[in-house]
Amino acid sequence: MTRVKTVQWEVLKEVRYAVLWPHLKSAEDARIDIDEREGAIHLAGIMGEEVVGVASLFLQKCDRFSGFFEGEKVYRLRAMGVLAHVRRNGVGEAIINEAVNILKAEDVEVIWCDAREVAWGFYKRCGFAFCADKEGVECEAYTVPNIGLHKMMYRRL
Repeated sequence: MTRVKTVQWEVLKEVRYAVLWPHLKSAEDARIDIDEREGAIHLAGIMGEEVVGVASLFLQKCDRFSGFFEGEKVYRLRAMGVLAHVRRNGVGEAIINEAVNILKAEDVEVIWCDAREVAWGFYKRCGFAFCADKEGVECEAYTVPNIGLHKMMYRRL
């Protein structure tokens, strides 16, 4: 069974490095420039005593596409990943559920993320949708250097 708890960002760096950013020099480099920003929330999915899944949440408007979620309290989900040997065991879902519970308690209205192509199905199963313009046309996919194809996704809380 997976426990999810709030932790300091440093607890997440080994999993971030292994799952998300193996192209970096070391786990010490698996830091986000806003990890210590006020309001940041860092979650660890734990099985036994091992941190096996991670995610960070930041009070951050979407600046990639103008006009999304104007006037709403939004948080961004970043650096979410689960170690390969425990994927498809509910770790990711447990982290998303805990994130949603925490954010709802703070009256957050929307959670959004830049989702990797390999995770689109996961996020859809967790209630996320691709962002679309006012006419309903989905946002274009974009490439993040060293990482790959992404699309912006969101979930109303």
